[in-house]
Amino acid sequence: MRVDVVRSAAQLEEAMRVRMAVFVAEQGVSPDMERDAQDDDPRTVHVIARGADGAVLGTGRLLAPHTDAFHADHGAMDPANPHIGRLAVLAAGRGTGAGRALMEALEAEALALHGLDGRVRVELSAQDQAMPFYARLGYVAHGEGYLDEGIPHHDAYKDVEAS
Repeated sequence: MRVDVVRSAAQLEEAMRVRMAVFVAEQGVSPDMERDAQDDDPRTVHVIARGADGAVLGTGRLLAPHTDAFHADHGAMDPANPHIGRLAVLAAGRGTGAGRALMEALEAEALALHGLDGRVRVELSAQDQAMPFYARLGYVAHGEGYLDEGIPHHDAYKDVEAS
């Protein structure tokens, strides 16, 4: 398993294909809502996970603090914190550790880019069905639940520290 930071338009399109397969085709999210302006913001970091054969298994993104377009929709989130989102793993990659590897890479990016004194609070908005996964990684749910694209969600945070 290898996780790479997206550095090219071709890699970004690979990430978008994963998101469209998972969120749109599997979960019924509107394709018009899946890709947004944050995907093209130069402050946004995208990552992709590849299996041993080089096939893309999953993706996720990190939004920089003060990304107002996101925080306007989710009042419980603190705009001073970076936000992990759009974590998606293809069916072939589930149970392989791809999700954990993506999260570790995104947390490392958050710490490197936005950390202060070796720590950073990272926030995310997760589908309720995925909350046990995030809890195992140390995320703590907070605030009221809400619907996003008709799917129940909760916000969560984790304080990430340099090891």
